[in-house]
Amino acid sequence: MSGRDPWENQPAPRQPAPSSPPGLFSGPNLPFTLAIVASLAVLIGFLVLVQPFSGSDSEVADGSTTTSAGATTAVGDSTSTSDATGSTAATDTTGATIPTDLGPLQGIQLETLATGIPFPVGAFSLPGDDRIFVTERGGAIGVVIPGQGLLSTPFLDLTDRVGSGGVENGLLGMAFHPGYATNGRLFVYYTDDPGLNSRIVEFHADGSDAVTVDPSTEKLILEVEQPGIRHRAGMLQFGPDGYLYIALGDGGLGNRNAQDLTVLQGSILRIDVDRGDPYTVPADNPFASGGGLGEIYEYGFRNPWRFYIDAPENLLYIGDVGQQDIEEIDVVPLADKGLNFGWPDYEGTNCYTPEGACDETGLTMPTLEYGHDDGCAVTGGVVYRGAAMPELVGHYFYADWCNGWIRSFRYDNGQVTEEQDWSADIAGVGQIQIAALGTDSTGELLVVDSNGQLFRVVPVR
Repeated sequence: MSGRDPWENQPAPRQPAPSSPPGLFSGPNLPFTLAIVASLAVLIGFLVLVQPFSGSDSEVADGSTTTSAGATTAVGDSTSTSDATGSTAATDTTGATIPTDLGPLQGIQLETLATGIPFPVGAFSLPGDDRIFVTERGGAIGVVIPGQGLLSTPFLDLTDRVGSGGVENGLLGMAFHPGYATNGRLFVYYTDDPGLNSRIVEFHADGSDAVTVDPSTEKLILEVEQPGIRHRAGMLQFGPDGYLYIALGDGGLGNRNAQDLTVLQGSILRIDVDRGDPYTVPADNPFASGGGLGEIYEYGFRNPWRFYIDAPENLLYIGDVGQQDIEEIDVVPLADKGLNFGWPDYEGTNCYTPEGACDETGLTMPTLEYGHDDGCAVTGGVVYRGAAMPELVGHYFYADWCNGWIRSFRYDNGQVTEEQDWSADIAGVGQIQIAALGTDSTGELLVVDSNGQLFRVVPVR
C-alpha cells in the first residue's frame, strides 16, 4: 500500500446549491441601494478634487520618508532607489534598506539547482549570463542552468591533464578576465598529473557566449613545484585594480614555507596578466623591489582555501583552514599589503610553534575564529550584494566543510557585528559538506556541496 492519502483521488462531495438572495434593486433592498450609490458619487467627487493637491511624500513614524513615485525609502543613513516593480537598484551599506513591498525576513532556505555533479568545489558566474560554472575537482568545468540542472557537456574538460589524487588536489579555481565579454580570456588553477604541481593557466573562449572552450588554447602563466600532496588552496579572483590574485597553501609538509619569502607557498599572490609574457609583477607589490618574491602580496597562511575581494568596500576576506584546534577568518583592507598572518607560529590566536614562545609583534591576527569542537575546516565565502535579501547586503557568509553549517557577519569599522548562524534554516537538505560559496549573475548566494549538489540561497518571508 502506498503512502499517499487514500482519499486524494476521491471526488469532493457535492455541495447543495445556495438559494438566491433578493436582488439589490428589488423589493425591500431598493432604498438602501440608492443611498449607497449616492454616497459613492459624493466620495468619488471629493477624491478627484483633492488628489491633485496632495503631496507626493508621506512621513513615517520612525522618521523615514517614502516617495510614491520611484519608491525611494531611507532608513537611518541608508538610501536606495527602486523602480516601479520595487526591485532595489542601489543600496548604501551603512544601513538596511528594505523595499516596501517585501515582508519581513524570517530566514533562509536552500533551493536545489543541480545534483549529480562530480565532486564540485566552486561556483562562478558572468554578468548577464544565467549559466553557473562549477569547477569539478576531477578536472572539468560543468555548466548548471537553473531549471535545467547540470548540462551533459562541460564548458571546459581538462581531465586528461589534471591530477586529483588526495582530497586537496584537482581543478580548484577559475576566474573570468574582467574583459571576458570582448577578449574571451579565462584563468584556471589546477594540479597537474602526475606531479600534482600547482598550475595557473589561461584559456581563450570563442566569444562570451561560447558553449565550450578548446583545451588546446591553454597557456601557462605560473607553475609552482609541490613536493607534498596537500594544502594547495586554489582560489583565483581579479581585484578592482585589474590584477589577478592567487591563493597558495603552505604545501602541507610541516615546514615554515609560509614564513619564507623566497618561496610562493603559504601566500596570496598578485600579478598583472595584461602586461608582460606571461605576466608582470605590479610595481606597488610589497616585495616588488626586494625582500621577497615580487609576486607575494600577503603571506603567513596555512591553507587559504577560499578568499574573497569585496570591491565596494575594498576589503579582502580570507578563510584559512587550521591545523588541530582553530579555524580563522581574516578581514583586511585590500590596500594593506605585505601583511604576515602568522602561520605556523600561530594557529588562529593560539601559539603553535614554538609552543609558548610566540611573539605577535608585526603579525595580523584573526578577525574571527572558532574551535574544532564547532567544525574542522573553514570554507571562506562571499559578501552578499544581491537584491532578494536587502537586509543582508554587506554581510559575509562562510561555512564549515565538516559540520555543514553556514554563518554570517557584517564587518563594520574593523569590528565583527550582526553575527548569524543559519544552521537551523538549512537543516532541511540534510547533512552537506560545503566546499564553496559563490554568487550567480544577479548576486544571489550559491552553496556548493562536495557531495554533488548546487544550491541557491533564497529568503523565507
